[in-house]
Amino acid sequence: MDCKRGADVWIVRLVFFILLLFLLVYVFAANSGQTVDLNLFDREFLAIDLYLVVSASFALGFVAALMGMGLREWRLRRDIVRLRQLNTTQEKELADLRALPLQELTGESSAKDA
Repeated sequence: MDCKRGADVWIVRLVFFILLLFLLVYVFAANSGQTVDLNLFDREFLAIDLYLVVSASFALGFVAALMGMGLREWRLRRDIVRLRQLNTTQEKELADLRALPLQELTGESSAKDA
């Protein structure tokens, strides 16, 4: 059941990506003759094509999102390594407790009864 759900999510993402791509191509084609004046960090850029501004904005947003996701992925992987080490330590401790001889446990109970 999980595999089918994963396939459905993949298909939805693909359809969304294709729709976004067609929308982007439409916007570029419709505004191919448009130019804009851009003021950026107290510098003025005149008559820049609109599709360049949109493309640059998209690329900068993509890079920022990629960096944020990479940082989150690194933190999650670091936590997974830490939790695996903790799990290994606790499993070893549990195995050591299970390996205790039963005589020690019964000897303690008879000492308490006396």
